[in-house]
Amino acid sequence: MKRLFVMALAVLLAFGSFGMLASAQEPIELRVAWWGSQDRHNRTLAAIDLFEERYPHITVEAEFTGWSGYWERIASQAAGRNLPDVFQQDMQYLDMYHSRDLMVDMYQFVESGVFDLTHVDESALVGGVLEGQLIAVNLGSNSLVGIYDPAIYAEAGVAEPTPDMTWNEWIESAYAIHEATGLYAAGGFPGGPFHGFRHYLRQRGYTLYKEDGTGLAYDDNQLFIDYFSKEIELVDAGVLPGTDIRNEVTSVENELVIFGQAAMAWVHSNQIVAMDAVAQRPLKMTLLPKDEEQIEEGQYLKPSQFFSIASTSSPAHQEAAAMFVDFFTNDLEANQILLAERGVPISREVRAGLADDLTDVQQMMFDYIDLVVDNSSPIDPPEPAGHNEVNRLLDDLLDMMMFGAISVENAAERFMTESNRILQAASQ
Repeated sequence: MKRLFVMALAVLLAFGSFGMLASAQEPIELRVAWWGSQDRHNRTLAAIDLFEERYPHITVEAEFTGWSGYWERIASQAAGRNLPDVFQQDMQYLDMYHSRDLMVDMYQFVESGVFDLTHVDESALVGGVLEGQLIAVNLGSNSLVGIYDPAIYAEAGVAEPTPDMTWNEWIESAYAIHEATGLYAAGGFPGGPFHGFRHYLRQRGYTLYKEDGTGLAYDDNQLFIDYFSKEIELVDAGVLPGTDIRNEVTSVENELVIFGQAAMAWVHSNQIVAMDAVAQRPLKMTLLPKDEEQIEEGQYLKPSQFFSIASTSSPAHQEAAAMFVDFFTNDLEANQILLAERGVPISREVRAGLADDLTDVQQMMFDYIDLVVDNSSPIDPPEPAGHNEVNRLLDDLLDMMMFGAISVENAAERFMTESNRILQAASQ
């Protein structure tokens, strides 16, 4: 009996720990997918190298691309039941993938101790919780932002935007910049077609979608007409670029403001890191315009993107995936590499640990998030099933309006009718 005990003890010691099972150390190849800029790719790959050092039995196969094409590839992989073990998610796709049971509930890994939420406020998780399940973990908080070149404003003799800037004030400054410099005032209208229009609706007391996702939540076409008429007027005047120029911008790293062709870009706050790295000159950040008649703030704080774990992965891969998500969330050394490029970290301990490492531009991003907190209202629920089709419809209608192929009034009617049809069908 004593000999059997000694042999058993030797086996356990060979694994380096009494509690470590052989199966836990079997080699695992973990697939991780994300979209983003080259700066994000470089930082993420460096963090992955550190993760592999910490967990020598796990090898990460990285799958990354720009935003364009990412969702087509993920959709194809989902259809083939071949999703990456960890894949970057966006709020507008959460409901669709959740409804198909393609993401695991990560609360199970919180309960098992694999994923630590000790230093994470519950409010930072809200965007990734559906029906009581933690299906996506916030990788950083951000918000819509105008990133602008103060030198162009100075050249034009136009005052820089302030937090209380209104729509009319921004439009007046846009004309003034274009007239003084010949440059575009911005790469597009504040927020872009979907986010900008939703921002405007929120200011007027509406959400874009009904709570149950069966249709649009506003019923007055004049709201659409008022909003998009402003953009079409600026495009027709040459103050904003049309479709042909906009289509040449394929990432935040080639926004017009980067090359001095526009005074501003409307993006998300975490993207200042990548844009600053390319521009190599001072850029600043400003809130979206306020409405002169607003009922509440249109601006909101949102998860920049998420990591989700695929339900199509094996249990062993799901646990390794949870270790990877925990690493991104809680490891200070990893976050010193990532340096908030995806947004302000959700771990209080990580935020405190990064304080001395932040560059000036990263500190500006943190300060901007504080500004948003003071000038925002709660985020809307995740976009419903059918959103992607509605979003494409809105993009197509904007292109047609800019080309003069459809009036704003007819576009408003088509958007209302077709969106309600799409959402009703998707909800059944």
